[in-house]
Amino acid sequence: MQMTIDIPEKLARQIDSGREDLAAIIERGLGRPCSACSALAQEVIEFLARGPHPNEIVTFRPSEVSIQRTEELLDKNREGKLTAEEQTELAEIAAWNRFFSLIKARVRLNLVGAS
Repeated sequence: MQMTIDIPEKLARQIDSGREDLAAIIERGLGRPCSACSALAQEVIEFLARGPHPNEIVTFRPSEVSIQRTEELLDKNREGKLTAEEQTELAEIAAWNRFFSLIKARVRLNLVGAS
């Protein structure tokens, strides 16, 4: 199917540079089930679902496998060799990292306030 849409010039330039991955980018952008989330996302969800103690939250660290995957993606990103799927995965990892950092900061404040 062919579709014509009007988009801002800046976005058009970005799309043009990733034209071969466009269908995959659109598909991911329309949403995907969490079963397809990154390994880090799965770890965080499983950890939080256990109802950890506040001190466990503060000391939580991703598994070595997740850390290595993140380092691999960061290396490929520095080299400019990420696929569209890997770009999405790296962005998701960054979002989960920010999210969990905010949770840890709030827990630390609550622990200090309770002392």
